[in-house]
Amino acid sequence: MITKDDVLYIADIAMLKFPEEEIDMFTEKFAQVIGFVDTIKEVNTEDVEPTFMVSDEAGELKDYEENETLLREEVLQNTVEQQYGYFKIIKVVE
Repeated sequence: MITKDDVLYIADIAMLKFPEEEIDMFTEKFAQVIGFVDTIKEVNTEDVEPTFMVSDEAGELKDYEENETLLREEVLQNTVEQQYGYFKIIKVVE
């Protein structure tokens, strides 16, 4: 059973914030997802061969065509911050 504390813990790890009034609703939805996963885990797949494609047809690759690209200066002209010729972003992983 998923509890409100479980959801808050996972949200903290994922650096997510929920309004207080949405936490109960999210806890219920998260419990449903876990229930779906548990149902799938009950399926007997013992005699089923592993597969990575659902069709025997070979996929066709898109023809490569050269397209016009923007210059770096054009791409960076609307950014708030840039560094070393790239977008500067905040660090999100310790």
